[in-house]
Amino acid sequence: MSAKALPATFLLAALLGCGTPTSTDAGGTFSDAGGTTGDAGGTLSDDGGPSSGVDGGTTDSGTPDASSCVASATSTAGAPGYVGDWTTGDYPSDFSGGNYLTIAGVTGQMGKERQYAVHVPAGYNKNTPVPALFCIHGLTQNAVMFCLDTGVAWPTKADQEGFVVIMPNGYQSSWNGGTCCGAAALAKLDDVSLMRAIFAEVGKHVNIDLRRVYATGLSNGAFLSYRLACEASDLFVAIAPNAGAIGTAEIGGGLAQVTGGLVSDWKTCLPTHQISLLDIHGTSDPLIPFAAQAPSVAVIRDSNGCSMTTLPTPVVPSGGDTTCVSYAGCPACPNVKVASCSISGGGHCWFGSSDCGTGGGAIGSAVVGKNSNFMKNTDEIWAFFSGISK
Repeated sequence: MSAKALPATFLLAALLGCGTPTSTDAGGTFSDAGGTTGDAGGTLSDDGGPSSGVDGGTTDSGTPDASSCVASATSTAGAPGYVGDWTTGDYPSDFSGGNYLTIAGVTGQMGKERQYAVHVPAGYNKNTPVPALFCIHGLTQNAVMFCLDTGVAWPTKADQEGFVVIMPNGYQSSWNGGTCCGAAALAKLDDVSLMRAIFAEVGKHVNIDLRRVYATGLSNGAFLSYRLACEASDLFVAIAPNAGAIGTAEIGGGLAQVTGGLVSDWKTCLPTHQISLLDIHGTSDPLIPFAAQAPSVAVIRDSNGCSMTTLPTPVVPSGGDTTCVSYAGCPACPNVKVASCSISGGGHCWFGSSDCGTGGGAIGSAVVGKNSNFMKNTDEIWAFFSGISK
């Protein structure tokens, strides 16, 4: 079937999130309160947000302090309210069938109850802190469709490498990434507070290493990953957006807007802490132009004080259709890395997944463009993340 022959509903589903629409309203129902930041002393707050001192390597003003690379609180096991009752497996246990945990009372959600799932890796020992990775789906997708897709398969990778996967669901299958996208952006939901609140809740049950919290996503999920770098760098140490951009008007404006009437609530990207970045983007992406990669990477590069000099990446290799570079002069303490990969001729894909991470099989790939003959996103992103901590 050609792209022209696809139903309009599928084409909309392909935009920025790739998969087919589902009937589930991942935003849920309504009730408002908590999820804010503000505790002193580097522990998790009772209402869902880590404090401004969570990584201990900054001053109270938020100015990066490269003199310290050690978090004042090194794991969630030391936080108030820690129970540590989860063992290896999925939460909820029937997550792959489309069931989710819920969280209510999060600031900036207009009373909406939200959904998420968690995979605790094989071999997890509650006495040993483990890294955590947020897997953030694209527009019109959900966590099952993306995170469990063949070739994405973050829970499988987690079992191999020993990290927790946190898989949230967007409101009406969308995230407020600034200029991108859908109902969440139109409603100006605070999805940064949501991620903080979900992390705080998961941290009550799992011993998570606060020095090793990461986020990665596709398309609309990539936009949110960037927003987390810009607005939650106290919590996240590294991000790996794929086929996305920073969703401020000067960078992402007009590139990805599919909801009429949106005036973005996000004006400027100003990380308060140093944060590492691996950006992956296809040069022939039909939905989020490749031209958005360079200015997005430049914002994070400059915020870290890295130079404009590029070098081959020490971890993520180039080859075939893939060219990866990193920037010299980034801080050594913490061990900041800023890198980008371009996939020549690549489309709006999670590279290495046979259907580009769409959850839509061969038809999904036909809509979003060409896959890579070299890059395997999941493997290379984890290789990048695994060498980075606060």
